Amino acid sequence: MNTKKTLIVICLMAALCGCRSFSLDGPAPFADGQVAVANPLPVAPVDRQVVMDQVSDELDNYFRIRREERVRLVDGLMTEGWIETHPQIGATYLEPWRRDSAPGFERAHSTLQTVRRFAKTRIIPTADGYLIDLKVFKELEDRADPEHSPISSRQFRHDNSLDIDREELLLIQPNLDWIPQGRDVTLEQQILRNIAERLRKCSEGQ
Repeated sequence: MNTKKTLIVICLMAALCGCRSFSLDGPAPFADGQVAVANPLPVAPVDRQVVMDQVSDELDNYFRIRREERVRLVDGLMTEGWIETHPQIGATYLEPWRRDSAPGFERAHSTLQTVRRFAKTRIIPTADGYLIDLKVFKELEDRADPEHSPISSRQFRHDNSLDIDREELLLIQPNLDWIPQGRDVTLEQQILRNIAERLRKCSEGQ
C-alpha cells in the first residue's frame, strides 16, 4: 500500500513540474533558455546602502536573515559586507507560495525528503563596483531512529565516549542530524538573477 502511494505521489509531481524540469538523474542547473549568471556577480558602482538593501531584501524573500554586516567606509577604505540566513526546511509541492525550493528536481527532493537550506553572502567592494558572492548550502536530515519510533534512542547512542587522543575535536560541536549535500546552484542562480535586475533598475533610476 505504501509503495502505491509513493508511486502516485511521484507521478503527480512529474505531471506538475513537467518532463523537462524533473529528472530522476539529478537537478538541471539552469532553466531552458536562461544564461548562467556569474557567481560572484559583478555589479555597477551604486550607493553601498542601496546594494546592501537590495541584496538583503531579495534574500528575505527566501530565508530569514540571521546576521548582517553592512558595507562601511572606514579610514577611506570600503569594508566587506556579508549576510547569513537561518537554515530553513525546504518548500514542498504543497507550499507553492514559498520560493526557497526551485521548481523541478529541488522542489521534488524537498517534498520526498526532509531538506534544509541556508545562504551565506559576501558583498565585496572593488574598483569597478561590487562583487556579490552568494552560496546556498543544502543539507539532508539524518535521524538516529525513525520519527515516532517506539524504540528508545538511548539504545543507539554513539556519542557517549570520548577519544582522549584527539582533544581538538572537543572544540567543534558535531552536527549529527544533517548531512551536507553541497550547494544549491539552481537557487543561487535564481537569487543572483533577481539581484542583478534589482540593481540594474536602481542604477537606471539614478
